[in-house]
Amino acid sequence: MLLCRLNRQAARMLAGVGLALTLSSGTQARAFTEEHVIILLDRSGSMKATRASGEMRFTEAVTRGRDFVLTPNLLPRRFAVWTFEGASYFREQDFMDPASTVTTLNNLSTGLGATPLALAVCDAADALLQFEPGVDARKVIRLISDGGENSTPETAPCFGPPSTTPYPELEEGSWQWKVRNMLKTGDPLRDSPNPFQLVFDADVFFNHLTVASLDTSPEQSFFTLIKGLAKDSGGRYTPIEDSRPLPIPGDTDGDGCVDSRDHAFVLANYGLSVPPASPAADFNGDKVVDFIDYATVRAHLGRGCVSRAAPTSPP
Repeated sequence: MLLCRLNRQAARMLAGVGLALTLSSGTQARAFTEEHVIILLDRSGSMKATRASGEMRFTEAVTRGRDFVLTPNLLPRRFAVWTFEGASYFREQDFMDPASTVTTLNNLSTGLGATPLALAVCDAADALLQFEPGVDARKVIRLISDGGENSTPETAPCFGPPSTTPYPELEEGSWQWKVRNMLKTGDPLRDSPNPFQLVFDADVFFNHLTVASLDTSPEQSFFTLIKGLAKDSGGRYTPIEDSRPLPIPGDTDGDGCVDSRDHAFVLANYGLSVPPASPAADFNGDKVVDFIDYATVRAHLGRGCVSRAAPTSPP
């Protein structure tokens, strides 16, 4: 009954703000004709750590990648899948359709090596910029990892010492400075005041019990870097603490269950820009709560709700 009322409310809201949504969504749609994404997945040994859910970080990283591929989107998308460990990375799949990408993700496995983060991010950025440069596409790197740089080869363009200063005031020549430049300009040695050429999305797994003194630790500097790159490039940053449920598309309150409360929350913010709308209702991060976000919560209703009855969707 509650969902029936919510659906009637959604219909009224859709009718009332339809033109505004067409214009606001259309601005983004007219700016790009499609979206090219490299899912960059950390398969280093630390990704074998077990979360409170009983699953390895890597297993749930694959779930996050799969959810990202299957989340509704305004633009047609093509995905490449890369994994990284040791002193290199692996091109698991070149740019293909969502169904093929899900199959590739499902067949991945973990490794044992360290984390060549700078190498992987910079080479992925270069590959994105080189892929169909004549197409007006939004270019996205989707990083899913659990730690910072520690094994990029000295011969790599983005190799460098750690910055002694945190983001955004990065030390020139550091690996962080080079990665930031690569995302902005496509050249690790060239900064620019212009906007980032690439969007940087990041999911970061961590265990707060092993991150000592967050104000001064290297881990905190890493979090600051990744969060800053995501924010400044127009991407999304999602820290995933091991004791918390895995984030699910459509879950606005972080309880690991997509239910009628999440549905109602999206409707309460529907048709609004962010802010004043809550970013928790903006699942694709386009700064407006629209039909894409509504479709996302509808697609995942009942997911994760193991301890209570799932909401019933209308036919």
